Amino acid sequence: MPEPGVEVVWGALSRAWRKAQYEEELWLQFRPRGSKDVFDAVEAAVRVANQEVEDAGWGDAVFAEGVSDSDAGPVALMSRAGPIEGVRAWLDAFARHLQALGNSGKVTAAPQAFFPDWLSGEVELPRQLTAFVAYRTDDLTLLDEQERSMSWSVPAELTAKITDAATAWGRFDGADVYLLRSIHQTRTKNPDVGPTLADGAARFGQARVAYLRSEPRRLVWASLGTLGRTCYGVMDDTVSWQDRLAQVVRAMAAFPGDTDLAFVQYCNALTPDWSELAAGRPLLPYVKESHIRYNRHLNAQYIADAHGLQLLTDAHLAHANDLSDWTIEPLGAGKHLVQAKDLKPWYATVDPAPETLAKARADFGGMLLTPEIIAANPPPWR
Repeated sequence: MPEPGVEVVWGALSRAWRKAQYEEELWLQFRPRGSKDVFDAVEAAVRVANQEVEDAGWGDAVFAEGVSDSDAGPVALMSRAGPIEGVRAWLDAFARHLQALGNSGKVTAAPQAFFPDWLSGEVELPRQLTAFVAYRTDDLTLLDEQERSMSWSVPAELTAKITDAATAWGRFDGADVYLLRSIHQTRTKNPDVGPTLADGAARFGQARVAYLRSEPRRLVWASLGTLGRTCYGVMDDTVSWQDRLAQVVRAMAAFPGDTDLAFVQYCNALTPDWSELAAGRPLLPYVKESHIRYNRHLNAQYIADAHGLQLLTDAHLAHANDLSDWTIEPLGAGKHLVQAKDLKPWYATVDPAPETLAKARADFGGMLLTPEIIAANPPPWR
């Protein structure tokens, strides 16, 4: 076992800071020697360093947060990187505490991976077909409020199946692979990132893999968020909307027995989580996105809006008004793939035809989530 000793590689850190034009943030990484099981130690060292610079009067200018993980070691974001004296004081305290905990290694600049310009927000992209899936969770009544707002909470065995299937579904020859865990993104040459994706979801409640190619443009992503809510999306202008729809449906319906609710609609590229429903088109008819977020217990019985294609439970169907004009395919375990007999008005363009949507909402009837339903069915953890 290496003797404890933590070195701050100031040259690499200062170059990264200079490259960022001394913006008030700095990504840093602890690269351990010996055991890689140092995440908890890094979190503790961040807290200690924050307190030391606070006590020394640098608190308003220097602060780190957002510890995440990578293959080479944990990463933290110094979101307030003020005067150089304060930054050096923070790094010194951080390294000393890591060493006091028996660790050895280097504190250096964290490698970052940025998307190409066409995917970084500089170019406005059209909305893309996206599947929203809510997977079966652990017992949410056993969690406190913070855990319910931040945790993935899906059984480990199911998580492994989901992430292995997601990487097999999304990968394609010639793709660059971008992996996001918490708030730090890396680029890897290995497309089989299922275990790393699973660990990121379990540890941080947020993880994403994106496979992309710039010429011709193609993007496939799977994004795991809190309480089992996941998004799968496809952008590929070389194939038809029917082919793209079939691809997202394959991901959506991979584990029907372990799915509480799923549906397909157009959304922004790289949709990170279900919060994107707040900016969805068309607007939700009766509730806001926050109503969906804070009433996870109702996902297996109600849906916020009608879509051309969705995966529903027996309980959903029991609330419906009239589904005689819909194709209903039993998937087993009380789950059903419910789709419009003609998908073109729903997915050939971004917005469904108004008359198509109005008819579908009438058909779904009492299945649609309303404030009255929420008031009558409060969460069991309240």
